[in-house]
Amino acid sequence: MKIKPGGARIGLDALQEYTDYLVDGLVPTDGIQYSAVATFGTTAVEIFNKLIDPGFSMQLRNLYVGLTQKITNLKTNAQASPAYYWQAREEYVEPYGSLGKSYAITGGWVNITGTYAKGVGSLLSSEDTFGGYIPVGSVPHAPVRLRLMAAGLAAAEMTGVVRSNSLVQAIGLVMPTPA
Repeated sequence: MKIKPGGARIGLDALQEYTDYLVDGLVPTDGIQYSAVATFGTTAVEIFNKLIDPGFSMQLRNLYVGLTQKITNLKTNAQASPAYYWQAREEYVEPYGSLGKSYAITGGWVNITGTYAKGVGSLLSSEDTFGGYIPVGSVPHAPVRLRLMAAGLAAAEMTGVVRSNSLVQAIGLVMPTPA
């Protein structure tokens, strides 16, 4: 969408919708795909990171997430206690910079879930799903970057993956670019 001199927009505001399924790749025989495996211990590690990019900057009206992660305890004869949480931040292009030039904006990380901690038995996995609407006051523009962070307690040795049914749905207005 282009703008007229003086900043007036051409056209009507129409809500756009973009859905991104976070994990893709080869089709497995059991129908369940996972992201690349990340191993972690007692230090916080980024398990998953993806830019949700609709191809244009959006002023968000709604941002819905459905996020499923799987944590596996690699230790034998030991209970593990992972703590994990999801974060988001905006990474978009602001069309109205100085001298009519656009510039990139990168927001700070915002927790979109609480920190979730639970016990996982020896050589067992735990799979949990978080879902709902993110307040767009915290992440008002798209593209949006999502990440999953995890750390273990005590002598933890675990892996984490994100499941293919995880998705992000962004609904908003396209932000015009300078002519």
